[in-house]
Amino acid sequence: MNIGMVRYMDSLQTTLPDLTTFQSSGGKLLHYHGESDPSIPSASSVHYWQSVRSAMYSNATAEESLEALQDWYQFYLVPGAAHCGTNSLQPGPYPEDNMEIMIDWVENGVKPTALNATVSSGAYAGETQMLCQWPTRPLWQSNSTTFDCVNDEASIESWTYTFDAFKIPVY
Repeated sequence: MNIGMVRYMDSLQTTLPDLTTFQSSGGKLLHYHGESDPSIPSASSVHYWQSVRSAMYSNATAEESLEALQDWYQFYLVPGAAHCGTNSLQPGPYPEDNMEIMIDWVENGVKPTALNATVSSGAYAGETQMLCQWPTRPLWQSNSTTFDCVNDEASIESWTYTFDAFKIPVY
């Protein structure tokens, strides 16, 4: 793994928020991140998503920029999921139909609004749950058996942070 990281470090991270070339060529981006990822903080993906939104739609209102970005860039946080999957300590749901969703989006114009995810272990193993598209967050109902995806400003602000230690733009 270390050899691969050294060899491909320049392409293993994304720091440029201007994806205009990708978007204008018809590109579609399905981005998800496990909220229990011990390797890469999930808030870094939130920060990147916001950087793309700010860089590409700086003159638009919040609502206009969200609508424009979600037309081609879908971002989902996966509650309880680790890095690239789940495990017994992090048994959250995990999206399994991503290729099918991408094909349907690119070839048939069916834009996703939520992702299906299957719980792999624990008390809810085998259960299918929906993942909320960022910036909506799950608001649990009925003793935490169901949820609605809602705009929760306090929750959203808790995911947005600054890099005070860096004196140069990170994204």
